[in-house]
Amino acid sequence: MQIEATGKTVEIAIQNGLLECGMKREEVDVKIVDEGGLFKKAKVILTWGEKIEQPVEDILTEQNQEENDQQDNIQQEEIENTIEQEIKQEKKKRIVDTTRLENKCKEFLSGLVKFVDENASIDVERNKNELSFIIKGENVNKLIGYHGETIKALQILLSGLKTKGESVVRIYLDIDGYKMNRNQAIIDLANKVADQAVKIERNIHLDPMNAYDRRIVHTTLQEREDVTTESTGEGEKRHVVIKPIFK
Repeated sequence: MQIEATGKTVEIAIQNGLLECGMKREEVDVKIVDEGGLFKKAKVILTWGEKIEQPVEDILTEQNQEENDQQDNIQQEEIENTIEQEIKQEKKKRIVDTTRLENKCKEFLSGLVKFVDENASIDVERNKNELSFIIKGENVNKLIGYHGETIKALQILLSGLKTKGESVVRIYLDIDGYKMNRNQAIIDLANKVADQAVKIERNIHLDPMNAYDRRIVHTTLQEREDVTTESTGEGEKRHVVIKPIFK
């Protein structure tokens, strides 16, 4: 399998490609198509052995996916606004009892997972107002989908199980290490671009990301004293700007 990716530099293009396919750097072959320049983006082609299978059929209808995506965009923007305020202003939140929500989510996932792998495991990690569900098994990668579309849809469904009182609880889903690898790729990208911003003494705009990925960038760089981060843009064009701090 292969994908084409672009970015402001070859390195950013490679990292964008890794984010999209959910692979590690050592798992892909990189062909540089265009090194880019002042007025055009760099372009690369990433190639790897087929790993992710097609998504499970009939999990969601196309109509439900569109409705859930619209709802998720609204929820993600609200969550990100809260997250960025927490990072910059260190506001405290009330702690919510997540027992009911955890049981509902695990019940839903258990019923789904048994159709692809009866021996799969579902582990839960709890951290204040966060619930992380980790699914492992030989055949569970069927639930990842092409470019992670199915895992994204499943996370939207899990968020839909929250009551009004549980709205501040964040739910994360990882299947067969897909999210873990993707998150590490975002962390690596954030640090490399931050180093570059400091070196050239200019702000660098990352490519558009969803709220969850932007949060990883903010969190990764919040302890650095040489850069600061900011989200800007609207809707699908919303992205992170990494700014060097001049002393």
